Amino acid sequence: MRASTEHRLADTAWSGVPVYANENGYPTEKNEALLNINPSPTATHFSCQSGFTLVEMLVVLLIVGMVSGLLFDGAAQLMGIQARLDGQLIRLRGEALRADWLRQVVQGLQPDYSDGKQVFKGSPRGFSGLSTNPLSAGYGALQPFTVTLTHDAARNTMLLGYGGGSSASVLSSWPGEQGRLRYLDDRGGAHEDWPPALGLWPQLPRAITLEGERDGAPWLIAAAPFGPTWPIPRPRDAVGTTR
Repeated sequence: MRASTEHRLADTAWSGVPVYANENGYPTEKNEALLNINPSPTATHFSCQSGFTLVEMLVVLLIVGMVSGLLFDGAAQLMGIQARLDGQLIRLRGEALRADWLRQVVQGLQPDYSDGKQVFKGSPRGFSGLSTNPLSAGYGALQPFTVTLTHDAARNTMLLGYGGGSSASVLSSWPGEQGRLRYLDDRGGAHEDWPPALGLWPQLPRAITLEGERDGAPWLIAAAPFGPTWPIPRPRDAVGTTR
């Protein structure tokens, strides 16, 4: 029998598999069988599997928790800001509505006859007369009214009321004791009372202002009558002047 002439060559550097060759240097069948060995499917399956380690999972959970905390904190701050803004808007809308009520009454002012019971009179603490825009039943009809400005010492609050006595409705209020009404003439001069003590003045002023102070800042509401400042002459007044 011919002796086998195949011998083992050095292991290949890239695979680590032994290589067998014959005396002429060609690979033998044994070498080809070794090179064609396929790993089992089970081994390949396990070698290709990948996943998160426990440390990686803990890091991910920590990051998610931090991000969630920041989001919840930001949402809470945003909701707080929204609530404060809503409160400010409600307060400003309420103040604007009350200012419109005062302007509504003043814009409907009408003069009474000199011998009437509702001749306009004004002071720093209120005014009264006739208005076609009363804040009560009979809107559009000539109605008597009274606007008062008082200081509530118990609460240290100024109150602007509509009506007299215990039935007065509060149109506006603000903290402190700063507040007054003033009356402007045709030249823009301001007076504490209307009509002023000296001179001949129309029954109604050109405009009425309400001045106050809130949080150290002064504010002012102005309104002007839309009607005539003198009463329309009656026939008997004209006859009386001709006699």
